[in-house]
Amino acid sequence: MRLACVLLTAGVLARAQTPGALRVYRDLQIGFEFSYPAEFGAPSPGTDNGFRDRVASIRFSEFSAGIHERKIVLGGEAVLTKDSPQVDLQAAGGLYDAITLHVFPEPAASLVRSALPRLTASNICDAIGRERHADPADPRLRSLTAAERSGLAQVDQMGNPSPKLLRCDVSGNTVTFTKSAGQRYVYGAIRFLPPPYSSFQLIRGGGEAPEPAVLQRIADLVNSWRASK
Repeated sequence: MRLACVLLTAGVLARAQTPGALRVYRDLQIGFEFSYPAEFGAPSPGTDNGFRDRVASIRFSEFSAGIHERKIVLGGEAVLTKDSPQVDLQAAGGLYDAITLHVFPEPAASLVRSALPRLTASNICDAIGRERHADPADPRLRSLTAAERSGLAQVDQMGNPSPKLLRCDVSGNTVTFTKSAGQRYVYGAIRFLPPPYSSFQLIRGGGEAPEPAVLQRIADLVNSWRASK
């Protein structure tokens, strides 16, 4: 009985324990659930969980950032967002990354977010493939300080030097992609959601392009999300 209570409190229900099995993550407070491969390991609160536009962030012990199979892994957290969609791991440059945008004070960060085109399933492939996403001379940014305007391009390029889009597939409201930027690969899936949320995504990176099976597992996880309230 005690073990069952712990599992419910954590929001995790194991369907099976066999290799390749799926488990279900349930957030009982917010009211959503999704399926993930058991091999991803134990879920726990991720980066900036519940902070500002990141309604929830879930990391996985054997899949998210760390060293797995002697390879350095970046990102790899499942993230539920609200308001204008942001994209983890600087996949569309630093200005579209909620964590990177912390380099600006909140009034400036809010202004930058409002000046950027809202990401959708129709334009995100273009955004991911671009190196620049904002013009410091944009009249909407005139209230930024001179230092903030001069840093705009630098922040935009963070984690996104010389991007090359290798794959970007759109299926309904879900976009699955792989890109290279500098010495790293960034890949994952983003599903655009109706209000009160804006996206559910899992973005991961590393020194090698992903195996097709890994990308498929990520897309399946993202597509399995559903509201449970």
